[in-house]
Amino acid sequence: MSITLTVLVLAGCGGGGSPDTKNENKDSATPSAEAAPSPEGPSVLLAVPSAYDPKQGWQHTLDWMPEDYAAQPLVAVGARTDTVAYVDTTEDGYVVQVRDASTGTVRFTSRPWEPPSPMEAGGLPSHSAQLPSVATAVQDGREYVVLWAHGETGGDALNKGKQSVRLLVFPADASGSAVVPAREIDIPVEVSALGEDHLQVADFGTGLEVHWESENTDKKAVAVDVTNGTLDRCADACAEGIGRISTDKGWVVSDRSQGAVSMPGAWDIRDAAPPGAKYPDDTGSNEFVGVTGGRLLTRWQAESGSVMRPLTALHDATTGKLETSIVCDRPDGEKAVASPDGRFVAAGTVAFDLQQRSGHCLDAGEERKASVYVWSIADGGTAYGTLDDTRTVNGQTAEVDLSTGTPRLLPEGTLVPDLTLKSTGVFLSPSPTDGLLISVLRTQ
Repeated sequence: MSITLTVLVLAGCGGGGSPDTKNENKDSATPSAEAAPSPEGPSVLLAVPSAYDPKQGWQHTLDWMPEDYAAQPLVAVGARTDTVAYVDTTEDGYVVQVRDASTGTVRFTSRPWEPPSPMEAGGLPSHSAQLPSVATAVQDGREYVVLWAHGETGGDALNKGKQSVRLLVFPADASGSAVVPAREIDIPVEVSALGEDHLQVADFGTGLEVHWESENTDKKAVAVDVTNGTLDRCADACAEGIGRISTDKGWVVSDRSQGAVSMPGAWDIRDAAPPGAKYPDDTGSNEFVGVTGGRLLTRWQAESGSVMRPLTALHDATTGKLETSIVCDRPDGEKAVASPDGRFVAAGTVAFDLQQRSGHCLDAGEERKASVYVWSIADGGTAYGTLDDTRTVNGQTAEVDLSTGTPRLLPEGTLVPDLTLKSTGVFLSPSPTDGLLISVLRTQ
């Protein structure tokens, strides 16, 4: 989800404040994450789709989590290495721990880390804890795990520090305990006071990127070379728009006012208008929707009888070339997701099959009472989602066979995977005790 990082925001799931990274009472300190044994199997049985076996797999609880925290992902997956990474704690600080998705065996645990100091009032809101987060990225054919945090560096009792995002980069195939990062990278930022939701660290299919909304409401973007720490800031290209994804040919941007998509000096997506799109020469005729797996989703307008309806198209991010399109009333603001093998892509109520060059609209209509909003897709083309456009633990869920586009309502209380890998699904839910329960279940 490339892998887009998803997160389940827990409301009232227990726990106290941020973990004490310098706890003087060693007897009450959190046990070392690097000593975690390989799990023997799920102890909490979940109601899950029939493709997954609730008794086969492993679980791990992040019981240190505070009740309120900034909405950043604490769990990520590596599709190439078939791994699950998460942020945990020890008596000495935060760690990232990486397990084999199929067996639950711990591949490696990083050395403990103290992240940058959280921003105080006047920077970001302090009502929720700002925790380290984790992402995965692929560069030059190799996968990496990135532990990262946003905060203030270089300050003291007298002097103000500077906002930055600090990245700790680990090869995903590392092994052992107390593993030292291969590289540590600081990226100066000025994140909007609107909150951490305006900060994103992810690989959209072409390598690691950091995106944020600055204090003056400008959106800024940096591509990060995780092998040498080089930064490619979206500077000249972003003078003409908002940086969406960096490719080896340049930055793809969207116009600040109209949303029109282009790679300045290389191509304009209006030259690849989907069939049925009206006014392809009009600057405002297309709009950026999302990006994942090196593909862009854009929205156009199509004439349907006497009315205009949104038309969603899928394009190659490097060339702008049209892959496929479909008329569908896709809602705004949905995150794009892809299957681990990259064949299927979805955003909100639209799903595409890149191999068949076809799409499915999962909107409500004459024969369907409710829309299905896709949150994850498994290899083979089963999409999982909810009947509501927000991701909640108790929401009504559904699955969709993307070979036919036919949704099937799941029994009430069924959880759908937040993340998928080739033979497992990752389910995030409140722990029966405190914190976040990570359940990695095998396919049947």
